[in-house]
Amino acid sequence: MVLAHGLLVRVNASFERVIDVFKPGREFSNVYFEVLKTRPRIAIAVGEKYFFRAGNYLTVTMILIEEDRSTLVKAIATGGRRGLMDFFDLGSSRDYARESINNICALTRATCEVLREVEYLDASKSELLKT
Repeated sequence: MVLAHGLLVRVNASFERVIDVFKPGREFSNVYFEVLKTRPRIAIAVGEKYFFRAGNYLTVTMILIEEDRSTLVKAIATGGRRGLMDFFDLGSSRDYARESINNICALTRATCEVLREVEYLDASKSELLKT
């Protein structure tokens, strides 16, 4: 069983306003951040944070997609396994995905709409995060 959690969220702010909050040191982009040269514009961010209850570091990967008046954000948090018999992360991946989105919404001072939330996200459920 995969211990990943996925969110698809519409942030009611421009792409520029959203990517402005992705600075070094933020727990949702402290590993990697890049804005691709595409139309519509797309950005990728990877963050890492230690979760005591999981006893491990978790990662969150975010894909940001420019829309006309908003930005779609796909957040996928996973990690926290120590061995083959670990079947629970005690909600850490869910909390990290939600916390990352909440931080983006607070920092942009934008309203956010959760379009989909997928527990135990794996490849067979990835269609649920497609737009």
